[in-house]
Amino acid sequence: MTSAGQQRLDEAAARRWLSDPRYERYLTTAGGDHDLALNLYRWNSRVAAAGLVCVGHLEVALRNAYDRELTVTFPDWTIDPTSPLFRQEQGIAKARARQRARNRTSLDRIADARRGLGANPTHGEVVAALAFGFWANLTLPERAPLIWNPLLHRAFPRGTRRAGVHDLVARVVKFRNRLAHNEPVFSTRTGLTDRIGDVRDLLRLIVPEAAPFIVADSDLDAVLGACPVPALIVTPTDATAAE
Repeated sequence: MTSAGQQRLDEAAARRWLSDPRYERYLTTAGGDHDLALNLYRWNSRVAAAGLVCVGHLEVALRNAYDRELTVTFPDWTIDPTSPLFRQEQGIAKARARQRARNRTSLDRIADARRGLGANPTHGEVVAALAFGFWANLTLPERAPLIWNPLLHRAFPRGTRRAGVHDLVARVVKFRNRLAHNEPVFSTRTGLTDRIGDVRDLLRLIVPEAAPFIVADSDLDAVLGACPVPALIVTPTDATAAE
């Protein structure tokens, strides 16, 4: 159903706009109702926008927390050509080879981030330009002996396990990519709520004092509650009630 004052879009135009496969995904979920399918698509876009705001807050918190710990031992690691941070290797030959490959990737991403920042970017400028995936790769298993164990574990409460952090961050990065490309976020009834839970869990681990403010400031829960297809997703309120 279209709202008052809203211009109606026919199905042929919607298919040209969205493509047949994308339109069919929404049409199927809407039970064959064309107008409901378009409302669902618009709702999904609002979820994506609100979700990206939350993930953006998390990304800022994560990169700042990691950078604080890295700079304790490796000051200006993004702009110091002599920094050994991503030149370290340890262990048997196979382990060293994996570490060497990861180091090359990290150095390449730093070089990419520096492009467009001028001849002499500041450390902070480069840190802000590094993609979320750069930070996610710092908790891979091969990073444990040289980055997680001596440095990054201090960004989290005592006893936090590297593997748990890595899995959380990896899921959030994948979720962020779906949001950024405006892909459907309702692949399963609980999947969307689970990913939002991952974002909030990480915020509570990294910035526990700021997490309540960030969560309360978000309009994501309200957007989720306005889903035009009943019972399509589990909202945070539903999840809490089920506990």
